[in-house]
Amino acid sequence: MFTRSLENIRAPTHKSLKHIQRIILRSETWQQSSQPIEAALAIDADSRLLWRFPPRRLEGEGIRDCMLAVSGKLNPVMGGPGFSAFEIEMENVRHYFPKKSFGPNDWRRMVYMTRVRQERDSVFGVFDCPDNSQVTPKRSRSTTPLQALNLLNSNFVMEQAKFFADRLTASESDSAKRIHLAYELCFGREPDEAEIAEAEAFVQRTDWTQFARAMLNANEFVFIP
Repeated sequence: MFTRSLENIRAPTHKSLKHIQRIILRSETWQQSSQPIEAALAIDADSRLLWRFPPRRLEGEGIRDCMLAVSGKLNPVMGGPGFSAFEIEMENVRHYFPKKSFGPNDWRRMVYMTRVRQERDSVFGVFDCPDNSQVTPKRSRSTTPLQALNLLNSNFVMEQAKFFADRLTASESDSAKRIHLAYELCFGREPDEAEIAEAEAFVQRTDWTQFARAMLNANEFVFIP
């Protein structure tokens, strides 16, 4: 009887793995909303019992790639030589300095960025990207002032905000439609009337580049809801 049971629990085939994946994806637990419930927070604030999906921030690579995607500048080329995030100054040894300007070759997915020992990307490295001289099986998740400052003020983000604003203004002539497009690209949803009114008022006080910059810095953009 025991032998017969072991025969039934063999390594699953490709088809059976897909069946298991469908069961997981269709389950109520997997499809839980991340919306907090006051009574549940009082009992299980960390959601160890999986009563809701715990919001998680994207890794640094994901944040950068998403910015490139919504600005319309993501280079989808796969394979081949990587790109560098540093300018190199040669003396007796190489000195690495963060790039101040970027072009299409730098707009590939961050997985293609060449790594330098003991150096991290100047903008997205602060999002707990491991030191390239170490092996890190699991990343930590920290929240620091540098993360917010880098996303708000770095040359890369400012440039992508300008590209994003150009994409919005080139795609739609009506301000409300531009805001709808921005929300769909950044958050995967439509804005409500209050959000449209606030966005239009903000654009009137500033401009579309600052609106795009604010969208790329929103929690809803950098977190998985």
